[in-house]
Amino acid sequence: MDAGILEDILYHIHNWFERDVIDAKGCQIVDGALPASITADMMEGQWYRIEGSYLNDGLHLNPDETLLDETFDGTVTLLAIPRPLLRVAEEITQWEDTNGSLSNGPYASESFGGYTYTLRTDNGAQSGSQGLSGWRLAFADRLNPWRKIS
Repeated sequence: MDAGILEDILYHIHNWFERDVIDAKGCQIVDGALPASITADMMEGQWYRIEGSYLNDGLHLNPDETLLDETFDGTVTLLAIPRPLLRVAEEITQWEDTNGSLSNGPYASESFGGYTYTLRTDNGAQSGSQGLSGWRLAFADRLNPWRKIS
């Protein structure tokens, strides 16, 4: 699972599925890994979020030994992302692989040679999409059950 698209989804739905927040004051990442005092409460395969770091802020999957070494004052939040949402995230990743190049632009299709194009008709509030486009529009109905208002 690509942490980047999953992070975009969690931002989009305003829901991180936070369980435990660990105070990471003076946290030292050494040899690409968080200290055992922080990872002791994590399960293998559990997602977590680092905040307050200069080099490692964002979403990570335990174990992650690719972090950049640093000392920071921040938090590490353990997440409990539902499996059905992770499956939707996988589908979004596949959808992006197929449709990503056109999903954020104004065109439904383009061709070259005798150049032709078709403008998208799903962009904007007129179609009830409230300006959503790309995967946000294509998967809106499936993501809405997890959406938080604030």
